[in-house]
Amino acid sequence: MKQVAAVVCLIWLLGSCGGGGGGGDSGGGGIDPRLARLDIYEAQKLRVLGDPGAGVMALPVTDLASVPDSGEFLFLGSATIGIEDPVQPLVLYGDARVALRFDSGEATGTLDNFFGNTGTGNVANYGGFIGLHSGAVGQNIALEYAGVLTAPQDTLIFDGALRGVLLGNPIGALAVADLEADVDNNGVSQDATVIVIAERQNQP
Repeated sequence: MKQVAAVVCLIWLLGSCGGGGGGGDSGGGGIDPRLARLDIYEAQKLRVLGDPGAGVMALPVTDLASVPDSGEFLFLGSATIGIEDPVQPLVLYGDARVALRFDSGEATGTLDNFFGNTGTGNVANYGGFIGLHSGAVGQNIALEYAGVLTAPQDTLIFDGALRGVLLGNPIGALAVADLEADVDNNGVSQDATVIVIAERQNQP
């Protein structure tokens, strides 16, 4: 529910900033290209998580027998961050890249290319990235994350852990989240959520 409201809020914000000088990302008055990225992210979430109301089934949790003991799987998708600032809640969207190496048991990844609203209510691109790392890979996933994202007048510092599962038989996606994240927002600790949905790219 919170995520749906965040999407609606950000679409409204992006639509309301067209023609307002907003940094040139919309090409001077056309449709903001970041809206197309939102459409791509939402289509992927539908494929992975489904929508029971629309009769679309989610991918099942990967069976233990489907988890390999060798090979590297690459997953690409999206990251959604919500920060519960009491004055100006923030919603950010970005790209996710996760590599799982089943022979070594290591996972690495990056969340970057973020955009979203800022503390002033404007929509902006956020610089920086959030790195992902884990020393254990299996049916259940735990990814430590840390990094800094910056926009004009906003600095967000992240440090926590995402937990979730592999999805599909054979493996087709992963879904991980930190629903009780703690983010440093301009020196103030704020409650937050971090959600990552990604699909496997090198399927046979």
